This record gives sequence, C-alpha cells and structure tokens, in this order.
Amino acid sequence: MMKKFPLLILSLLAIILFFPISNLIGLQGKNELIPAGLNSSDSFRKVSQIMQNKCVDCHAPGMLRKPFYADFPIAKQLMEKDMQQASARLSLSKELFSGETAFTPLQLARLEYVVSNDSMPPTEYLLMHWTDSLTDDERKTILTWIAEQRAKSPWSQDATAEFKGEPVQPLPLTVELDMGKVSLGNKLFHDRLLSGDNTLNCASCHDLTRGGTDQAKVATGIRGQQGPINSPTVYNAMYNIAQFWDGRAKDLQEQAAGPVANPIEMGAKWDEVVEKLKQVPDYQQAFAELYPEQGLNKTTVTDAIAVFEQSLLTGNSRFDQYLRGNTAILSNDEIQGYQLFKTNCASCHFGPALGGLSYEKMGVKQDYFKQRGGELTEADNGRFNVTKQEQDRHFFKVPVLRNIELSFPYFHDGSVDNLAEAVRVMGNVQLDKAFTKDEIANMVAFLQTLTGEYKGKPLTQLTTEDIQ
Repeated sequence: MMKKFPLLILSLLAIILFFPISNLIGLQGKNELIPAGLNSSDSFRKVSQIMQNKCVDCHAPGMLRKPFYADFPIAKQLMEKDMQQASARLSLSKELFSGETAFTPLQLARLEYVVSNDSMPPTEYLLMHWTDSLTDDERKTILTWIAEQRAKSPWSQDATAEFKGEPVQPLPLTVELDMGKVSLGNKLFHDRLLSGDNTLNCASCHDLTRGGTDQAKVATGIRGQQGPINSPTVYNAMYNIAQFWDGRAKDLQEQAAGPVANPIEMGAKWDEVVEKLKQVPDYQQAFAELYPEQGLNKTTVTDAIAVFEQSLLTGNSRFDQYLRGNTAILSNDEIQGYQLFKTNCASCHFGPALGGLSYEKMGVKQDYFKQRGGELTEADNGRFNVTKQEQDRHFFKVPVLRNIELSFPYFHDGSVDNLAEAVRVMGNVQLDKAFTKDEIANMVAFLQTLTGEYKGKPLTQLTTEDIQ
C-alpha cells in the first residue's frame, strides 16, 4: 500500500501538469493574427498583437483558440464562466484589433486599471498558461498607447501636454449653446408652475447652491412625500451616458419630463402644466421666438430645460487648473490623493466629470447591502429595474465626482453623509481594500479639489441671486 501511494501522487501530478504543458507546447493552437489597418500607429500594432496573444481567450470568445480539453466536463463550464465574466467587463473584437473601431474611454480606463495593477491575466488563467503573463515591456507599451489615445480626445484639448494622457480631463470653460434657450430653461427650472400644486420646482431637489442636489438622504416630493432614492447632482450631468441612477432616461430631455409627472415627485400632468405656462405672457413670447414652428408644448419645455442643464458645467476647479499646467496649485497631499485615486478608482470614475460613463455593481468584492443593513428596497435593484436582467441587479450608473464635497449624502440610498466614510466604504466593498487613515485623508483632499465654479463664482459661495 505504501509503495502505491507515491505512484498515485506522481500520477495525479502528471495529470495536473499535462494541461498547462499541453498549452505550452502548442496543443492549444493559435489564432490567425488580425493585422492592424494601414493607418494604425506602430504603438497600436504592438498593442493589438499583445492583446491577441494574451487576452483573446477570455475577452474575445468568438475568436477562441480552443485547447483540446475545451469540451471536457468541468473544464468546459469553467471556461464558459470565465469568458462570460471577462467579456462582460471588456469585450474585444476583430474590429478593435484591426483598428477599424476605436477603443472607448471606458475600455481604455478598464484596460489601464488591470494593466497598472498587474491583475490581468488572472492567476487562475496563468496556472494553465505559464507564458501568458504580461512582461514589463508589454505593460509599458499598453499604458503608453492608452495615454496616446486619450491625448487625441477632444476632452483633453485644454490639458497641458504633460497631462493629456490622464484618465481625468479638465471641464471646458465655455460651451456653445443657444443662450436664449439656456435663459428660458433656467426660468422653467426654477418655476413652481411645473408641479401639481405650484409648490415645487426642479431646483427643489437640484438646488444649484447645494451642489446641484438637495443634500438630503432622499428627495421630498409633493405634499411632503418621501422618494425612494437620493437625488443625484444636476451639475455636469451632460456627461452621463443616461440619466437617473438606473439609467432609465436616455438623455437630459427625457429626464426632465419624468419628475414633473411622477406622483410622488412633482405630481403634475403635462397637459395641465403646458396650459398653466401658456397663461404667462413672457413664456408665450419666448417660445414663439425660440420655437417658432412648435410653440409651447411638453417637447419644447423639456428641450429648454435640457439645454439649460447642458450649461451647468463647473469648470475651473483647482484640479482643472492643475491639469491646465498650474502644478503649484495642489499640495503634496492632494497630489498623492490623486495618485491613489488613479490607481484604485479611475476605472469607473474617469472622464471630465469623473464618472457617469458606465454602470457598475454596488458591492463588487463585499456585500454592500449586508454591511449597510436594513431591508432591501426596489431602488436597491438599480439597473435591474430597467432591463429586468438578473445580471444587472445592484448595478448603478457611476455617480460623477465633480463637487462631491457638496453633494452629500452619498450613494444611491444616501446612507453615508461623510466623504471620508464614503471613501472607506468604497474601498471595502468595491476593492476589498482597507485604506489607511492617511490614504483616506489624501483622497478626500484630492476630491475637494474638484469643487468648481458656476457663472464665474465658486460653488461654495453661490447664493440664490447668483443663479437667477
């Protein structure tokens, strides 16, 4: 019996090693390399080849170089699960590899995160593919190319050359809009005639003197009714891929129509709102001039509000000035906070508004809702409420972080009113990291540099008179 035991161990070891060795000696096969387009840069050609060699198995399942054991029981299920999860996070295609389709800012952010943190390919994959880890030169090649791609984006045009490749870009100081519609939309945004009993306006939940929010856990609607969810900021909302936490409105105009007719928000009927507005001579004149073919109706009212909301950019924050070349404006703690933020947070919070460009799960690594406590609500379902797809449960549109020090309380449920605590919670549930007190303090210091200006005045100093 004792003699058989070593033989059994050796046999098991041989079986275990056979699979990765089979990949090593080429039994897995190779994909036919997709050439980059003639106009592609040298750096892209290199990156495309790296990804085709080392990312294609999980992130481009339609191009899979299947190993001989791909249909074996257990192996097949494990591979299918890996491919499903990986392609949901970053889906690669022949068009991307050839350069026919450009990588999106979201794809660049996610790619940069895993390369910078050396978390891809994952350990489980490398156990079966010993030679597929990224080399230092390959990581450098990919990160350099990502910076080059960002530098070409219109978002980066105002950044100094040193910072054009950053995951965060400065907000523009001006935006080209019809100022007549901006003025009209501003008036409508603050007009209580849009509510059922003439007591509320859009600014009731999106107060421009309070960071574009009501600074309350949940919104308060008509007749004091409490809403189910925290009011997101209206500042810089033009950068959102969709509106509301669950993304149920495709754009600002569709979003503007929703709360007016919601029975627990503004509690009005659009036909009645339009009739009330038509009784105001100034509105009759403005709509006749700005919308001569359509006049005053639900479509033109929501369009004017949407145009006004596009004007709600809060540029010239201290961080914007830093990106434009004033590197002395930030302290060492704030710069260290930004570096920590880039390493840990910028795969979701990127772009000019530092967010709003993807849907992410609340509680990637830890169960946020279990830690929060309390009963789950319909609002906690997030994106699931729109798509009815189970994989979207607890997914929410990533909030923008501009002016974050003013838009408390935080998260979709308004459960945290302290910015340092919000950073701690996100580190825990999203990254499974316990940031130190100094790390949290530095990231909070950085986040406070994102508070910008509106109409040339810092948001922290805005008064009601400034926004009319």
